[in-house]
Amino acid sequence: MSGSEVTSFELPHRPDAVRQARRFVERQVAGSSAAARLDDATLVANELITNACEHGAPPVVVSVAVAGERVHLEVRDANPRRPVRPLESSGNMTGRGIALVDRLSAQWGVRREPDGKSVWADVGGVPDSPSPAPADASAESWDDERDGTELHTVVLGDVPTDLLIQAKAHVDNIVRELTLAEAAGGSAHLEVPTGLAPLVESVVHGFAEARDAIKRQAIAAAERGDPRTRLVLRLPRSAADAGIAYLAGLDEVDTYARAARMLTLEMPPEHRLFRRWYVGALIDALRSVDGRLPPVEARPFEDVLVGEVRRLTAAQRVTDRAARLQRVTAALARARTPEDVADVVVSEGVVALGASGGGLLVPDKDGTHLAVPGAVGYGERLVGVLRGELLDAELPAATALRTGEAVWFESRAERDEQFPLLRGFEAETMSMCAVPLIVGARRLGALRFSFSSVKLFDDDERSFVLALAALTAHTLQRTEMYEAERQAALGLQRALLPDRVAQVPGWQAVAHYTPAGGQQAGGDFYDVFAAGEHHLVALVGDVMGRGLEAAAAMGQIRSTIRAYALDDPAPASVMRRTDAFFEALALTQLVTVLYLLIDRRTDEVTLCSAGHLPPLLYEPSGTRVVPIEVGLPFGVARDERTVTTVAVPPGSSLLLYTDGLVERPAEDIETGIARVRSLLDDEPPQATAASLARIAAAVQAPDHEDDVTVLLLARTAQE
Repeated sequence: MSGSEVTSFELPHRPDAVRQARRFVERQVAGSSAAARLDDATLVANELITNACEHGAPPVVVSVAVAGERVHLEVRDANPRRPVRPLESSGNMTGRGIALVDRLSAQWGVRREPDGKSVWADVGGVPDSPSPAPADASAESWDDERDGTELHTVVLGDVPTDLLIQAKAHVDNIVRELTLAEAAGGSAHLEVPTGLAPLVESVVHGFAEARDAIKRQAIAAAERGDPRTRLVLRLPRSAADAGIAYLAGLDEVDTYARAARMLTLEMPPEHRLFRRWYVGALIDALRSVDGRLPPVEARPFEDVLVGEVRRLTAAQRVTDRAARLQRVTAALARARTPEDVADVVVSEGVVALGASGGGLLVPDKDGTHLAVPGAVGYGERLVGVLRGELLDAELPAATALRTGEAVWFESRAERDEQFPLLRGFEAETMSMCAVPLIVGARRLGALRFSFSSVKLFDDDERSFVLALAALTAHTLQRTEMYEAERQAALGLQRALLPDRVAQVPGWQAVAHYTPAGGQQAGGDFYDVFAAGEHHLVALVGDVMGRGLEAAAAMGQIRSTIRAYALDDPAPASVMRRTDAFFEALALTQLVTVLYLLIDRRTDEVTLCSAGHLPPLLYEPSGTRVVPIEVGLPFGVARDERTVTTVAVPPGSSLLLYTDGLVERPAEDIETGIARVRSLLDDEPPQATAASLARIAAAVQAPDHEDDVTVLLLARTAQE
């Protein structure tokens, strides 16, 4: 600008460099004849300086000249790459600065310098000459001013313009964030990725020439309204190596984005695919120039998309089946019977394979037929036929079980040739598979799936069926072991529980017990026995856990308490000695016990609880909870047990029980106790097994998962 003094400021390499440069501009303009333009000049300078710091190279120098009401701003940097003015977008964090410069400046432009470039702007006043076109519009000659590096033409072909714009906007956001992080590397206010330096070099600087060329062509196409952009690049051979580093750098950036270590979100998959396509294509093209690879023509991007869809479809099919097998595995973990196994396996198999029906068949107990624990899609008649199938029948499931080999047929002709008997009861079936269920040398059954149309089993489907069969076989073996353990535990528990309860004049005692869900033995126990001439001992207890371990612990604790009570039946004595027993043997098994001592000469009953629920006292006037101190269970720590005395007159009854009777999911245990009280008031208890069974059935949860024990002590009359 003629007739004006130019002052300059070189930005230091520190986080607040932009702020210092902006203040330099403010000082030059604030006291000048163009002070009225201070705000506009400061804003324009801020955008030019920021762009130079983000996209240029040091040194960055800002110059200011004032003439009248006009401010001339110029920012130089050492990067000769010409700037690209992106399309304005609400989703792009870059590009708004140049738009502001364009609106606030009388004119602005870009000039190639021997050691880089200058971006200048005039704010206020009347231009000396017509405003030049924006920087990108006349940039065709810019590359001609290069330093003599040989350029090679790479033709990538047509690409959807919208995809180009969106992909480049996302990369611009990444570049901006990495550049700012690099500039603030010494700031304690911004967490900088450990590997920032190589990322900035490969993503921001190394491949910038190719990025800018693609961006420029995409923007030009968008401004013309072209739906597709033909990408033609002129690049040096060095861009091939830069492209390799660029791909690796963006892959690493994606890991930071996935871990939420960046503000920029992870790159969308379609952008990632486009990036790999175009960078890979130009690498191949540039390497073919020097003979490192034979010349290749860029594969159309649509072909890449179709190939990716095919690959993902195949991968999705495999993933879906793997996920289904995972769900089957999780569901089978809860299976306890062959029927449970069939419910899971057959249903999942039918859906996954698109079968018209399926079934699980196992050898029947009679040793000559097959049993059907479960089937899906088969009518009653067909299921009936399958249940009558002989082990030596020439039918698919029996054959698979007998030979240990899978059976596959894919058409009606194959069906009629291999298994003509099927025509009589499964005429609609055109294809079928039947696979044996084998663990070691044992054949536990067979899985069969039927198809009402021709089914060609590919390798993936056969692998899926065989994997499903393997899961089924191991689960069936586990159900056998579970059933054996259940029967052993039930047998042990029944052997340890009294086969009858003691009866004394003036009292009637009756007990009811059912294992959890009618299946697995647990740790509930009870006992009623005479202790001397005048006393009757009654107790109910609960050992935490189920199965053989709980049943064995139950027998041990019950026998210990009985031995102590026969020596001295006083509740305080029995409880104290049982605490000492747990302490001496360092037992950690948690056990709750409600202990009662009945003096048949009086109406008095003394009670003591080790963490057990209080009993209910039924009287003709109403049922109430006996107030007792519950205390700690055995196996926790020694406790000062409190003994309570309650009067039980003739016509009254004490009801002792375990928590399985009154507990329900998502319900307070007091609600369950109140339910029992209400039932006893409506239907007075009788000292019979049938009466207790009715009480248990009426109040316990439908699918109770705990043992249920009820002991009724009815006072009949004074002796």
